Amino acid sequence: MPARPHETGPRPDEHGKVSDRVNEVRWQQRLPRWGRVSIVLLGAGVAGAAFLELSNITVPGVLVGSVLVLFGWKGIPLIPSAMFATDSRGARINQGLKTLRRRLRTVVALGLICPLFPAGAMLVIPPALLPSAFFLSGIPGLVCALRFLLTACPRCDHHFFGLRQSMGGLTRCQHCNLSRQRGRATSRGSRKAAPR
Repeated sequence: MPARPHETGPRPDEHGKVSDRVNEVRWQQRLPRWGRVSIVLLGAGVAGAAFLELSNITVPGVLVGSVLVLFGWKGIPLIPSAMFATDSRGARINQGLKTLRRRLRTVVALGLICPLFPAGAMLVIPPALLPSAFFLSGIPGLVCALRFLLTACPRCDHHFFGLRQSMGGLTRCQHCNLSRQRGRATSRGSRKAAPR
């Protein structure tokens, strides 16, 4: 089911002017009503079951259930990658690609650093709480990974990544085929040419 126009299309600002893009998170709901209700009920069931029987998976269960409820209720977020006040289309694309690369570096750094905190504190954390401690330490990385994967393409303003792509295909936009490395190659070439 295609996204509704009011969820993805241009919107007027407070002065009545319609810009071609907005600089805010937009939610796209592509599921029919029965699918949305099913996901909300599943999320509420997961969160409720995890909350009723307290254990070392209570916190992960409540968080996963809450995310399911949010996605079922609102849809999938489309997170902008560039400041849309940028006048030039080329400058907006370059800024968006830099944002994509910065978000990827943040995900990798947090994925490597965050698990070190509970690993270093294993002697003082009770063994029953270790799974929850590792899960909680991974939340910043998971949030940044979702922010990276739900980023909008700076050229076509659709999700840069999608379900149609394999894990090896995280280098190009699923809609307009824009390469994530495009701006980097251009800037490297200009840096090499500058000293001459």
